[in-house]
Amino acid sequence: MDLNQSYRSSRSEGGMSTGGIVDATSPPTMPHQWERNTRTLVDSARKAQSLATQQRIMSFGTQRTTDETMLNDNRSSSTALRRQIAESEALKNKAEQQLEEILRETSLLEDEAAHAEATHEKMKDPLNVAEENLAIRRKRPPREMTRDAVERSLNEQAAGAKHSIRMLGGVLDACEKELARLKICREKLEEDIDQKRIALEVDNEALQMESGWAGGSATQRPGSVALPHMWRQRTENLCEECERSRATCERLRAKSRAIQQEAIAVERETREAALRSLSRKMDETERLKAELESSVSNVSSEIATMEEARASVEQSMNDKHGPLALARSRLSVRTSKPGAEVRERVCVRERE
Repeated sequence: MDLNQSYRSSRSEGGMSTGGIVDATSPPTMPHQWERNTRTLVDSARKAQSLATQQRIMSFGTQRTTDETMLNDNRSSSTALRRQIAESEALKNKAEQQLEEILRETSLLEDEAAHAEATHEKMKDPLNVAEENLAIRRKRPPREMTRDAVERSLNEQAAGAKHSIRMLGGVLDACEKELARLKICREKLEEDIDQKRIALEVDNEALQMESGWAGGSATQRPGSVALPHMWRQRTENLCEECERSRATCERLRAKSRAIQQEAIAVERETREAALRSLSRKMDETERLKAELESSVSNVSSEIATMEEARASVEQSMNDKHGPLALARSRLSVRTSKPGAEVRERVCVRERE
């Protein structure tokens, strides 16, 4: 700007002086004036050259500064991109590892749910057997309908089977809920991994770019951009939620195994107790039956003996009918005999 102004001023002064020389109508120039005009032009040229040198040095400095700034900015952006890519890779790997754990836990929980369902169906057989045994024992004669140890054992077997079925049903419901939660976690992880993969592809493409696009400033930014800590925290919160779900599933699997073992043990113990009670009841019934049969035999033999005794008594009675008639006849004959003393003695003997 200063160089142009000085050049225009020197041109105007030179034009005025040369115009006087070239113009034939103007008077001739004096030697000292001509020398002064020449020195003025030389000074103007030196000033213009000095200004041009300053402008050239300034432009070179600006060029070096902008080049260094561009290199630093490019280096900073490349470093930031590499750092972002590394962090995205770490989060993506963490999410993928968490997804593998979720898939493994889902498989284990499905297997455990299948085992619990099989045990749940298996527990129905002891319950049906116990209820059928109770129904059969209700057909006993009224005098044999007692609340004995067998009935208590069968009731305990039925109650244990019902309790096991109820507990296993609760486990199956819990497994279904946890499987639904694992499915939600899996879908969220897959979505986050897919977004991380796309972001990594975009960042790698941006890092490998060596020249800009024509009109690249017209790119449109998304409406909502998450802050770095929020972007990182979202994946970490998702991983923490998945870890909590996996821990809950592990506890549920351990509880399911414990309930199944307890159900099998209770079924075995109640079945063995019912069998022992039935065996004791059968032995006791057999003993009582033998005692009753022995008593019946004794009573029968006693009845036979009494029948024989009654027959003997009846025979004896029949044998005494003749002497009784004879004694009565004699008594009736001797009542007409005089003599009270003889009559009394004979009468007494006849009566006897």
